[in-house]
Amino acid sequence: MYINDVNIVYYIVAAILGLFVGQIVDWANKRLPEYKKVISREFFTENRLEFKPNYILMILTAIIYVTLIYVYGIKDTIIANLDLVKYMILAPMLLSVFVIDYKLQIIPNRLNLTIFEIGIIFAFLYGLSDVAITINMLLGMLAGGGIFLLITLVGGIFYGKEAMGFGDVKLMGALRIIFWTIKHNCHYISIILNRSSFKYSIVNN
Repeated sequence: MYINDVNIVYYIVAAILGLFVGQIVDWANKRLPEYKKVISREFFTENRLEFKPNYILMILTAIIYVTLIYVYGIKDTIIANLDLVKYMILAPMLLSVFVIDYKLQIIPNRLNLTIFEIGIIFAFLYGLSDVAITINMLLGMLAGGGIFLLITLVGGIFYGKEAMGFGDVKLMGALRIIFWTIKHNCHYISIILNRSSFKYSIVNN
């Protein structure tokens, strides 16, 4: 049986993988704010003794993975599947960013750095087929971080306090190296400006 030209087995595998990754995200949300390693022996020892599945994150990640399979499909080569692999890696990390930032109002440096490292890797992988994509992604990193850094500094000058955290600056710089492509430039700039305006309204109120 095929859905959108993809065998249903791939959807099942993606859903199962999403459930497992969702639980890892829950574990990461506990470890990262404490500056502890996510991939460690404690993941098996502590979880085995006090295993409490986070069904919300597990189901949400599974849905995201199945949706990505549906949208991007399964191509014949690794390079052709880069978009799918990229977003399957990035999605749980953004979930972790959202949960940690919502609960603690921080974005751990380790999480920002990991997203940045993954962005660098994918930028050069895309460059195997087109060097211009790598250059645009690197420019995106500078633009994303630069815009948010400027907003932070200007907010500090005019309001005497941080309009945004520097964690946002680092996160946007890391994300833009992944998202920045020629055909999507205007779209993501709009997202950045809209998000900035939203955070300014929160600070001012």
